[in-house]
Amino acid sequence: MAVKSILVIGFMLAVPSVTLAAELSFAGAVRLHLDTLVEYGTDWYGPVKTPMLMAILDVRTLESPPEPLALDNQVRPEGREHRRAPAGSNLWVDQPTLRALYQMTHLTGDERYEKAADAYATYVLKNCRLPNGLIVWGTHVYMDAFADAPAGDNGGRGPHETLVWLPLWERLWQLDQLGVRRQIEAAWEWHVVDKATGETNRHDDKRRGCDFAFSQAEFIHAFAFLYTKTKDPLWLERAKLLAEWHRRFRHPKTGLIPEAPATGMQPQPRYDSNHAFTTLPGYYCSLLLATYELTKDRYFLDLAVGYLKAYEKYGYDAKAGTYWGMIALDGTPVPDEPRGQGYDAYKPTGHVDIWPVLAYGYEAPLCAAQSCAYAAELTRSDGKTDPELLAAVNHWAAAIEKAMPPGPGRRWSEDLRKALPKLAETGGTYADGYGRAISFLVHAHRLTQNPKHRDLAEKLGREAINKLFENNLFKGHPAKPYYEALDGVGTLLCALLELHQEWNIPGAF
Repeated sequence: MAVKSILVIGFMLAVPSVTLAAELSFAGAVRLHLDTLVEYGTDWYGPVKTPMLMAILDVRTLESPPEPLALDNQVRPEGREHRRAPAGSNLWVDQPTLRALYQMTHLTGDERYEKAADAYATYVLKNCRLPNGLIVWGTHVYMDAFADAPAGDNGGRGPHETLVWLPLWERLWQLDQLGVRRQIEAAWEWHVVDKATGETNRHDDKRRGCDFAFSQAEFIHAFAFLYTKTKDPLWLERAKLLAEWHRRFRHPKTGLIPEAPATGMQPQPRYDSNHAFTTLPGYYCSLLLATYELTKDRYFLDLAVGYLKAYEKYGYDAKAGTYWGMIALDGTPVPDEPRGQGYDAYKPTGHVDIWPVLAYGYEAPLCAAQSCAYAAELTRSDGKTDPELLAAVNHWAAAIEKAMPPGPGRRWSEDLRKALPKLAETGGTYADGYGRAISFLVHAHRLTQNPKHRDLAEKLGREAINKLFENNLFKGHPAKPYYEALDGVGTLLCALLELHQEWNIPGAF
């Protein structure tokens, strides 16, 4: 294959010739991306060279810039640059990318991808720890590849916080049992602030704080995983204890639970203590469903299905053909409001933005759609699908179709357009949005056999390649020159492989 050479940080890199996006199959694009990532995207910076994957790569040069352009820094990561892991690596955010690497080895038999993922994860598990034993990963801290040290909040000494992503605990366990056990045991020690009630803090400071449901669910899933490995019933009891924490605040008539009940116990109670958002059917329920798959304990399945049906009942606006982003626990939706000041700026009032901009915001409509399909598949029996869950799947599919083409939505569109001047020309959304929508539609088609779902999934897959694939890498957003893990490229990779597998869509790897 013809190559060209460019000067990158003092020495020459051989850059693969560019493949035209229009010529690529879904799986072919993923493989080229992973080939490029494995060859050029590891940590060859600083004194210590490691197998860690860099969180940001310039697609034009295939280097990780020491000081990446700010771009959408004030919007997607909410001004918290450390969430992007500039000049560094973050194994937490790379969980979907690891999944894609393992899947590529499964599909092709080429062990390079699996070995790259294993080497990365093993290195972090053994070498990247905070003083309390928790892994250097998450939304506040990461590994600086240039300095070979933790970075992020408070110079790398900031809090440990895990949100949104589904970790590959099984694979990590195979690589380092003691390392995984140390992580999960430390989570119980440092994040569970009340060992009697199951109240947690998303930060590891042993003090009462924000008990976000989509953080709590990460601990529920981790404790349940450790139970499956140790067979110690204590860990299953702990998982259920944490699940009961939010359940105790469930509204007796609607079945809705608040996102963060402990914030209502503060001197100035916050809105997340008495409202539900799409993070409930989204991130929280998806992890409860994953916990059921681990344990086969219907307690977790029943909780998740109950919450999904509650949000469907009170959150779906049939007249508008979409969902409300914020609901009082009595089932009253919160209409659209002007953006507030301070923390109120993150209220997801009015109808949902199908294509969210914030990486860790209170809006997770596409994940909510995925959870509905996930639950419908898990509960399907004798070829019959739960009618309420099936209705939710169809409602979400219609809402996504109505929100085409993908874009920044209304809530943060002005901010994003200012941050990304090329957005007016490129259009499109983040890789995570494409990936979640594609994956949901694949499963929606599996449940309904509605050809519209297949057609829309393929349309989004092709658009994602056309808008994001450049120099054999997927960018995080069409208007950015960077591959960024935070933008959900790994999620998109997995979704494109799902497309390939579901219908055996032709096209060489």
